[in-house]
Amino acid sequence: MDTKKGFLIVGIILIIISAISCIFGYRIREIWPTTIKIYEIGIPYIIGALGVILSVTFFSLSVALSAKKKIIK
Repeated sequence: MDTKKGFLIVGIILIIISAISCIFGYRIREIWPTTIKIYEIGIPYIIGALGVILSVTFFSLSVALSAKKKIIK
């Protein structure tokens, strides 16, 4: 697998995990009270931010490499 695609896949997975945990956060806290600290710290939001960073990294790498190929040609 290409490194760029790996960044994209991992970024999308992290964004999905963050979105699910943010959407269902209150229900998760009711069912499992020990997760309250996780939500107070903001870990789901940090995970989402990492996903966005990895996705943007993929996009910028792909644009830079395609521009480099066009310059070389």
